[in-house]
Amino acid sequence: MKLLVVSDIHSNIWALETILSAEKTYDQLCCAGDLVDYGIAPKEVISTLRQKKENSMIVQGNHDRHVAKTYHEHEFRNIAPAMYKWVHYNCERLSNQDISYLSALPLHRFFEADGWHYLMQHQYDEAYGCIETSHQFELYWKSHTPKEYWNAERKRMIFGHSHRQCRHQLATGMEWINPGSVSYRRPDDPDKSAHYACIEEGRLTLKRIPYDRTPQLEEARKYHERNAMMETELQDFFFFFGSAETSRDPLPMVKKESKRTNS
Repeated sequence: MKLLVVSDIHSNIWALETILSAEKTYDQLCCAGDLVDYGIAPKEVISTLRQKKENSMIVQGNHDRHVAKTYHEHEFRNIAPAMYKWVHYNCERLSNQDISYLSALPLHRFFEADGWHYLMQHQYDEAYGCIETSHQFELYWKSHTPKEYWNAERKRMIFGHSHRQCRHQLATGMEWINPGSVSYRRPDDPDKSAHYACIEEGRLTLKRIPYDRTPQLEEARKYHERNAMMETELQDFFFFFGSAETSRDPLPMVKKESKRTNS
């Protein structure tokens, strides 16, 4: 069995389609959340994933909840340019049906494949915490999976959220993995490719692939030229989707780990 594992798509249909073109055959698509926000094609991402509902498992991310909350509270209408963000941009392009889809996504999923038991959830805690010990793993596992999973010999947790691709083995048959972000890295990582993972017959491979970042960069430039968006939101886009060198960015880069609590 082949699992295609993605996370943190963030309305980036170009990166997602590049991955799907490269991995044409798989049995199950697993998405660890954050389908939308901080990208310009939320409707296209939702539509693509909905078309694959027969062989996909998707959980809700914090940005999915944030977009839905902003939409329901009508907080995206009549926003002053200096306060306008990508979340408002996303809300303007989504329908009631799209928002209902995001709101209905489960917080976690569990399943079995090739002798492994899996728990998939967008984030481990409210920040960017990691599971560091076997004891910590077992406590979390038993609080988030059905009882018949507790004594499984091989257990894996799939998380997204951090945008940092990794495999963390705590013991034999006990590991958590992060496929990385389909869309973008943290400011301390200049890599610009799309990150994802494949698990085939239980064997994990972390992958990355280049894609066309131009559409997102060009949209940010249009908003910059019109002074129509919050400056820090545009700075993020020029770094994420432009060159890795700050000297080519239209705005001065603000280098920091994260200015948001809901990234």
